[in-house]
Amino acid sequence: MSATRHQSARRCAAALSLLVAAVLLPNATPVRAAQTNALGIFYDSEATIDEISIGANSQHVLYLVLLNPVNDAFAGSSTRDVRQVSGFECGIDPPTGDFLLGVDFPLPAVNVGSTGNLIVGFAGAVPVGTAGTAVLATLRVLSFGDNRDGYLLGTASPPSIPGMMAYVDAEDTDDDLVGMMPASGAFERPVFWFGNWHVRENAQWGAVKSLYR
Repeated sequence: MSATRHQSARRCAAALSLLVAAVLLPNATPVRAAQTNALGIFYDSEATIDEISIGANSQHVLYLVLLNPVNDAFAGSSTRDVRQVSGFECGIDPPTGDFLLGVDFPLPAVNVGSTGNLIVGFAGAVPVGTAGTAVLATLRVLSFGDNRDGYLLGTASPPSIPGMMAYVDAEDTDDDLVGMMPASGAFERPVFWFGNWHVRENAQWGAVKSLYR
């Protein structure tokens, strides 16, 4: 066999190995590095897993996490990182076949909305961790299984800030409401999926590209 054919075979084998590994592993790539005032749903409280394959008809706990909160109008003028959150509001829209069974909060809280329309005030203040994240709620869900549609976030009804979700900066005594958007970048894009859809698609494309390098 020629050296060229040996090289081609090695490339194919390496691409296949990468493809298999990527398909079997859940997505564990943090999305928080470049985002501020973003809200996401994750399978872990560290906000690293936004899609994972599961069995059918199973219950799971998901985490509603605020990423890199920044108040650009602190005390009416200055910009600073938010260190404590005393409330928030958002809507949660599961895909067809999934159900929100309940919502729990990290501190005693009052939700004047509903399970899917969260308008929440905490009895105290939830601290923002050193990684720039704060778990605002845990969601107990029942899922029929992997689903490409995914979980959507939306504004609360009625919204305090038109067209945005919002949280309360506990240390701002002037204008404490800060707007936030989904970690996906848009309300029409899901923030969480049951299933490895994007890992699988990205791995396949990467494997194809590697054959031509």
